[in-house]
Amino acid sequence: MGYTNAGKSTLFNRLSGAGVMARDLLFATLDPTMRSIKLPNGKGCVISDTVGFVSDLPTHLVAAFRATLEEVVEADLIVHVRDIAHPDTEQQRADVERVLKELGALEDGGGKPLVEAWNKIDMLPAEGRETLQTRAAAGAERALQYPVSALTGEGIDRLLEAIGEMLGRAGTAREISVPLSDGATIAWLYRHGEVRHRRDDGELALLTVALDAAAAAQLDRRLAR
Repeated sequence: MGYTNAGKSTLFNRLSGAGVMARDLLFATLDPTMRSIKLPNGKGCVISDTVGFVSDLPTHLVAAFRATLEEVVEADLIVHVRDIAHPDTEQQRADVERVLKELGALEDGGGKPLVEAWNKIDMLPAEGRETLQTRAAAGAERALQYPVSALTGEGIDRLLEAIGEMLGRAGTAREISVPLSDGATIAWLYRHGEVRHRRDDGELALLTVALDAAAAAQLDRRLAR
């Protein structure tokens, strides 16, 4: 999600290979589009392209777009796409965060995990790009930032790696006991979750594993067999 014309649909196309309309128009995306993609860590996720925000968006329009923006509210991770080459990029960031707070998707002092994709670095001069990379590497901002170009593909691999890492951390940790003889389930946990601790006790493997909602549901079905 992000400000209108920030390059959300172009980035969505780059990540998913989908042919979603990407044009320099206000509200070019009026309905959410969803695609399943595979992350560098081998796990899958569903990404959604949403309507762009604008400055001083009236309350009645926020209400009208609420169905479209439900994907943001329900998401496990928000990728805030910013036109980092725009002269008003900081004000646009503030406008987007204001709407997110109105929707209850971004709360002061907490809320959903958020990554900023600093898009359109291909439009910056070399000196500006170096400064931007230094800022992002220093991690001085409030969110994690990844300079990218949705147009050229620069920085996309690192962004996808970060998404995979953050989605893994976003899962809820639970204690699981698995017979050591059930190597298939133990291997499944390592593939689909983040094993934070393991202790083998007799014939049992005692694991603390963080799983997202989908993986947790799959595990429950697996254990119920």
